[in-house]
Amino acid sequence: MADASAEDFGGLRKMRVAIVHDDLVQWGGAEKVLLGLSEIYPDAPIYTSVYDSGNKQLTEKFGSKKIITSFLQKIPGWKILYKMLLPLYPMVFEQFDFSRYDLVISHTTRFAKCIITKPQTKHICYCHTPPRFLWHFSGVGRFGIGEILLSGLRAYDQLSARRVDHFIAGSENARKRIKKIYGKDSKVIHPFVDLKIYQDIEGFDGGYYLMIGRPKSYKRFEFVKDFCNKRGIQLRVISGGWDDEMVVWILAGCKALIIPGIEDFGLTSLEAQVLGKPVVAFKEGGALETVVPSITGVFFEKYSEDSLQSALIKLNSLKINPKDCRKNAEKFSKDEFIKNFKQAVDSLLYTK
Repeated sequence: MADASAEDFGGLRKMRVAIVHDDLVQWGGAEKVLLGLSEIYPDAPIYTSVYDSGNKQLTEKFGSKKIITSFLQKIPGWKILYKMLLPLYPMVFEQFDFSRYDLVISHTTRFAKCIITKPQTKHICYCHTPPRFLWHFSGVGRFGIGEILLSGLRAYDQLSARRVDHFIAGSENARKRIKKIYGKDSKVIHPFVDLKIYQDIEGFDGGYYLMIGRPKSYKRFEFVKDFCNKRGIQLRVISGGWDDEMVVWILAGCKALIIPGIEDFGLTSLEAQVLGKPVVAFKEGGALETVVPSITGVFFEKYSEDSLQSALIKLNSLKINPKDCRKNAEKFSKDEFIKNFKQAVDSLLYTK
């Protein structure tokens, strides 16, 4: 299928496409995928709850795009308050008007799929996971008003999923979650690693292990930090706000990337491998789809020091070939993603 934002729709006119994203407040894996989607549909505006136009990385990537924000953007101090306004987010996305579009693609881990579209508009949701805090690990107490609020949001989350015409899952891991929680089938289109960014970068041994990611409790960074501190193992952590070039350079120098959390998919695993670096990951979630055991990395099965220690010992005993790591990462190229996503959308658009 040709670029859908310029596709002939029903033989009458060009298809009008919009993209919806949870929020644009930081540059991370989800935003990298969003950028890829906006390249597939270059004329499509991006609807989102809030947009931090003061974030240099975001403005460099999305500055040329038409970005439409919600009423939350007008609230004074929203940058401090937007997480506390979480219960409003379903309503935020319901307020957008998509009546003039033929296709809307929501891209989400939370509430962007809550949009309301008319029958003549197709809504395809590219979902990396149902909301983690609702279905997997709640940071709110189990009792009292917090749990009542979460119960209400869970019910609404399932209700809003019924508005989606078709789901595309970002991983096999996400496909299973979507089926379990929403009762819906989905196609799997893996996210991509942009190989061009890394093509002129040579890996080296800087003597340290590395973790990369937003400082969320589910990522289990503290477990690895404590482990390394006790043993005098050199560890570096990148948790946001770093320039892309600096991140790539630090990644190029690590002995291995450690992924202790249960990731939806985990782009950093592929970013490490494209630089020839092995991965040490907890044996669950998206890492099972990106790491080839004993070829591009190793797994540990328990959150225990013995389990992680055994994994590192095994890694050091293996002779991981950087070429094997790169070869595996190349399967998840941007070109492959664009081809697969276009084909998936094409088939879903004309599904009765």
